[in-house]
Amino acid sequence: METYAHSALDSDRDRGYTLRLSPRQLHLVIAPHRIQRQMMTLLTARMAVKGRVRLVDAGNCFDGYGLARQLRSQTSYWQQALERVSVARAFTCYQVETLLTETVADTAPALVLNLLDTFYDENVKLPERLRLLEVSLDELRRLCRMASVAVSVSLPTREQPAELLEMLSTAAGQVWSYEEPQPVEPLRLF
Repeated sequence: METYAHSALDSDRDRGYTLRLSPRQLHLVIAPHRIQRQMMTLLTARMAVKGRVRLVDAGNCFDGYGLARQLRSQTSYWQQALERVSVARAFTCYQVETLLTETVADTAPALVLNLLDTFYDENVKLPERLRLLEVSLDELRRLCRMASVAVSVSLPTREQPAELLEMLSTAAGQVWSYEEPQPVEPLRLF
């Protein structure tokens, strides 16, 4: 597994260059929500200019207006590119697993936004969430056999189980990690 760690401040400068998807590989983007949303929108736009893109929005964070703006800045045929993006939303971990299972494996890249957000639902017992994530990972591996797949997540909070991110990180071929820098203590003059 290749791992690339960046400061979130670097993301504005690096955003267009670091997310290059390798063929037939599972890519993981770990970033704060704001950075994650911008990066995945940029990646979606770059891919939509070239061909079809499938999005599974598991965190209710897809930015259609941002995608349209990004496409308008990249091509005069932005409407055709926008039509090449298909979006499916999932609101529970069960729906994520079902959407991934029903996704036909072909050459169109697949992007899964905020995959773990639905798996942090405390109403579903942890063993069931782990089982559903394992099935979802099997489906992501199946999709990787035909095309590139990128998954975005945020770091779990203290209350959220870290095992879910560990399972996802282990399955990924490449991991891009963006962390918020810690505030610097101001210098004292006296």
